[in-house]
Amino acid sequence: LLALGLSGQAAFHYRSELAVAFPSLQPLLLEFSHALDSPLPLPARAELISIEASDLQTDTARGNLLVLNATLRNRAPYGQAYPSLELSLTDTQDVAIARRVFPPKEYLPGKTPADQPFAGNSDIAVRLWIEARDISAAGYRLYVFYP
Repeated sequence: LLALGLSGQAAFHYRSELAVAFPSLQPLLLEFSHALDSPLPLPARAELISIEASDLQTDTARGNLLVLNATLRNRAPYGQAYPSLELSLTDTQDVAIARRVFPPKEYLPGKTPADQPFAGNSDIAVRLWIEARDISAAGYRLYVFYP
């Protein structure tokens, strides 16, 4: 009985990974999740999300705001949750002087819903305007992660 309970807990905890590894189990896992009043989360493997390109510039047309352009790529063959982005502005010694985390709803373009999957083997362009008037940054670092 204990082994059955432990198996159920493991299946609940790893239901997202099980749905990716065994697609035929996805309907059963969805039903299992709904029975426990919990959604089936999208996979979240940060090592399969990469920043293909990024650029941070001053946009003088918008009152010296910083504009971040980046391209994110989901290298997984399946859809995943959109990651959060962490932008750190650095000084000349590469020490972070300011940091901000952008959840998906803040960086996704237009009408792209944050709760929908980031399609497998696809790219998404990101453009963010950041107000940092009192910060004299010499560089930046950009990371993707799942909270």
